[in-house]
Amino acid sequence: MGTSASSAGPGGNVSFDPPWLNDIPVGGAGDGDAEAGAGGGDATASPQPVAEGVAPASRFKGARASLGTFARNGDTQALGRAAGQYSRTGMGGARNVAARMRTSTKAGAGLGSFLQAARERSDPRINEWMDTLRATSPSAQTVIDAIVAQIIPEGGSVDEESAKDSMAQALSELTVLDPDVDLLALQDPQIWTLMQLYLGHEACNRMYADIGQLFESARFSPSTIVQRTHEMRSFLKNSVAAQLETIREATPNPTRQQLETVLREAVQTTFMVFEDSI
Repeated sequence: MGTSASSAGPGGNVSFDPPWLNDIPVGGAGDGDAEAGAGGGDATASPQPVAEGVAPASRFKGARASLGTFARNGDTQALGRAAGQYSRTGMGGARNVAARMRTSTKAGAGLGSFLQAARERSDPRINEWMDTLRATSPSAQTVIDAIVAQIIPEGGSVDEESAKDSMAQALSELTVLDPDVDLLALQDPQIWTLMQLYLGHEACNRMYADIGQLFESARFSPSTIVQRTHEMRSFLKNSVAAQLETIREATPNPTRQQLETVLREAVQTTFMVFEDSI
């Protein structure tokens, strides 16, 4: 289930917002600024939102109970309730979920802008990197690994490793959807599909890191755990995709900053919908 399965999840009486999130470097293309090219920092970054407040005790009790129901019988309504309880009580609201996932949305915006610049050959640094890579006649997996390394070159924190994992999975899924796709020349619809896949993976990773440890219980067989994990991931990907599809209509050709805002709004709206279901 990605890189965060071993986490015990956060407890209560702590800030919803870990301040170190703002220190995570994310590369990409800087909206036409060559100095913010491949592997560079986000020179055009807007101020990052923060999750406000202090988490209550037993913050995820309700969410874990609903997730347990889903784990036992596959009830997606229970999964939706778990997501809503996770957001409202566990995280203090959908706005806090989106703020907590700012590494995810920042990295997603970096990935989208990087791939757009690669297609348009608008960044000399990316052009040089891409030409060197193509000269080796790389496999699809090599291209995927190389792209991810450009967006998150360091890694190490749980959030960085989660984003790297989600990017790799989303890019791989895109090659399954279109075996002939050129990952270095994606058209806008393909990039939007990639954003949907990536953000869905990240939403699932975030919830799993905080409340998904019950999937590791001996009460469930390995085959059940694999099945429920797949179902949870698919459910969240579809939920995020529905919101992102609507929100992006107002900003069809976003800058990197705008894309980050769109992705953050998609996360927030998704969990607001889940909250409305409880």
